[in-house]
Amino acid sequence: MSRIDKIKHIHAEELEKECRKNQVSFISVENLLEAEKTKKLLKRNALIQQTIDKEIENSIENEN
Repeated sequence: MSRIDKIKHIHAEELEKECRKNQVSFISVENLLEAEKTKKLLKRNALIQQTIDKEIENSIENEN
């Protein structure tokens, strides 16, 4: 097991303990975290696409 996998495993165990302690569904918390990661990735990808589009537009304008 790599070091990253160990850290992920430890964090998951700690999160599960806290969920049990606070009577919160661990699966729900994991789903929320995954949704947040996805939202951030989509936002980042949209920003990258926007930058690419802007560069293409600038290149087209400079050719004319």
